[in-house]
Parts: sequence; C-alpha cells; structure tokens
Amino acid sequence: MPVVKTFVYNWRMNYCPNCAAELIPGSKFCHRCGDKVAEKTKVCPACHESNPLASVFCHHCGFHFEGKQRPDRHYVPRYHLDFDPKTITEQVKALFFRGLKSRVEQEHDPARYSDYVERFYQSKFREVYAIRAKQIAEDALKHWERFGTEGLPELDRRIDNAFEGLLDYFIIQFCPDLNGILLPDAILRYERVQPGQTDLWRMIQDFLDFDHEEEVFYFNFVAMPEALVANACKQFLTAGRREKVYFICDLSLKGNCKEGFAMTDRGIYWRAPFDKARQVMYADLKEVAKGKDWLTINGHFFNANPSLNLKLCKLLKKLRGWQPATVAV
Repeated sequence: MPVVKTFVYNWRMNYCPNCAAELIPGSKFCHRCGDKVAEKTKVCPACHESNPLASVFCHHCGFHFEGKQRPDRHYVPRYHLDFDPKTITEQVKALFFRGLKSRVEQEHDPARYSDYVERFYQSKFREVYAIRAKQIAEDALKHWERFGTEGLPELDRRIDNAFEGLLDYFIIQFCPDLNGILLPDAILRYERVQPGQTDLWRMIQDFLDFDHEEEVFYFNFVAMPEALVANACKQFLTAGRREKVYFICDLSLKGNCKEGFAMTDRGIYWRAPFDKARQVMYADLKEVAKGKDWLTINGHFFNANPSLNLKLCKLLKKLRGWQPATVAV
C-alpha cells in the first residue's frame, strides 16, 4: 500500500493548501484543482517560508506579520497558532504530526516514520484524533481570548500534555509492531498523573513491566544476599534513612551488584561501569533524554538495556518535580 504523507498541513513543503497536491515551483495555480495558491499563502520576510494567509505570526520563526517583532523578553510559544476560529482545528491537526515525528525520532526508528503516518490514516485513531483536535482547538481559542499573550506558556503546557497522552495512546495501542520494544498498556493509566494522588510503587511497576525484563531485580532485601546489598549500598545506593527503596537492579557483568540502579520514593540512584555513582531526586529532575543506546538524566549517562532505557525514560519524564508523599507523624 502506498505511504500516505503528512504534507496536508506542512506549510514548509510546497503543496497546495486546498488539495495537497505537490506544486510546481513558482506556480500560482494548482495543476490538480486550479486553486489560486498565491492568494492563500504568504511568505515570511524573515525566514522566507510560506504560511497560511491568515497567519499573524510565522509558523517557522515567529515573525509578527503586522509589523511588530516580539522583543526577546517576551515568551515565544512552541506551538504557533493563529487563533482563527475557522482554521485553528486544522492547525492543531498539523501540529500532531510534528509531535509524532519528534516522538518516533526520539524513541523508535526514524526510518519508519512514514509507516507510523500510514498507520495513522489506516487506523481508527484518525477518527479519535479528529474529535480530540477539535477539543484542543476550542480550549486553545478560549484560553487565548481570555488571557492573550500572557497565557501562551500555560497554553503550551496544555497542548504538550494533550499531545503526550495522544501520542502514547496511538503508539502503544495502534503501533506495537512498529515500535521494536514492547510498551505496556498500563502506561496509559498515567496520562494525567498528579503527585500525591498516585501509588508511586504501582506506577513504577506498571511502567517498567519487570516481568518482561531479563535483568536481575531484587525487591525483597531481607532475602537478597547480604554481600550484594552491601555492594549496592557501597557503590551507588546512598538513600537516606527515611527513604523507601523499591528495588535494586544488578547490571554488573559478574553479578556482584557493583553496577546497577535503584529507585526509591524520592529519587533514582545508579552507577555505570567506569563511572562514579550518580543520584537524581525526582524533585530536582530537569532533563531526561534518550540517545541511541543510552539515556542522560540531568546530563548524566545511564544505560541498562534498550527496553528498560525507553520505559525508564518515559517514567522519569512523568516524575519530574515529583515530591514524596507527606507522612503524618
């Protein structure tokens, strides 16, 4: 089956805004539908990219078409929307594909992006997203009408959260054969997780899906060999007295637990071969990024295996800024 492209909403590419046919360079009319292309787009004087005619800001660089460049001190949104009631839903639909491409590049195989796009058009998710895109667009429009430019940071956060949930749902439910790594359905329970309102240990189990991992995990520290507990505590697990340790994972080649990682109710502790021990508290967690075969956690190298790396990356992104539950004394 031919690959379905996402050019319907990609104004950077030279396609007809009416029927999505690829245009002949320099043409003013679409050779397929006859639409007057030149009357429906305008070129940004700053970056020379094409934009919808109704654009207030350039979709590519943020240039203000009404003649006022935003001062550097002003917030520049990640999601450029025109807030035109007639087109905002289509704009939101276009943004989803940008998010999908970024997600596939970060977490899966970039070479298979076109397969994910084809799956989108073949699956029922397309209908689901049509409804959600309208809801997201209506919410964005109301937020803009109420707060204007002052509300752009919050609007970015809302769209981020909406897309994160939608992308997880699409990739986990509709693309398991494309992903290369089995992602548990249980992840979808935590789309709107809030600190203090969720059983953290249950959440960790659902994300990491220990039963499908080959690494050695210890949950019962009384039954765990004393020498291994001692090695873990000496080499990387420096948890405080009041911290609750959920598990220890042994990643050492000799099985001596001198390298590995552990998670508590407050943070993650680990030590990679030939590196020093690291720890990051969830409350201080700023950045989690997935490399080709590793993670960086607040800039520090981490590596378990491809499956654990991906699931841990997704889990830690949910735990950014997480505060431990307050225990009554």
